[in-house]
Amino acid sequence: MTEDAKFKFSLPALRVLENEHQYLSYLMEEWHIIVLAFERNMYTVEEGKEALQTLRRMIIDFIEPLKNHTEKEEEYLFPMLAKYVGGEEGPIKATEEEHEEIDAYIGHFLHHTLGDFDHFTMEDMQKVVKDAAEAFEVLTVHFVKEESIIFPMVDNVLGIEEQDQLYEQLYTPIIEMDPAE
Repeated sequence: MTEDAKFKFSLPALRVLENEHQYLSYLMEEWHIIVLAFERNMYTVEEGKEALQTLRRMIIDFIEPLKNHTEKEEEYLFPMLAKYVGGEEGPIKATEEEHEEIDAYIGHFLHHTLGDFDHFTMEDMQKVVKDAAEAFEVLTVHFVKEESIIFPMVDNVLGIEEQDQLYEQLYTPIIEMDPAE
């Protein structure tokens, strides 16, 4: 990650989420390089098969921190904010729908890359990689929306006690640390 990463928010709960966005964006950039190489026809068929296997592995590794992050938002942040702005429509509902859309793109990619790719043509690989590209696009816009719409709402409507409670709920890791490390 870049060393000059700055936080936009001073509220500790929002800093936790913002930090998670920065970490997830870093992971996304790592696998997006492979997506871009497919889009730019930079692989031979054999290189493409290796790259597709690497992309699949990277996305599988990405799922856990992403799920842990979105679950925290859906379990703690959204219900607390919904008390003030409603949750059946509007920005909270739209954000939850984006979570589902991201899951669908990733799930579709993983489904179509399950098993052996020996029979894949370059066209097949480029087609399936489009799901990873879409997941990247939706996630990128999603983080911007949360940081420009949802987070300022939290900053403006939650009281001090709620802000403290939210921080306590959100201040958990989104990655599992290997005890051997």
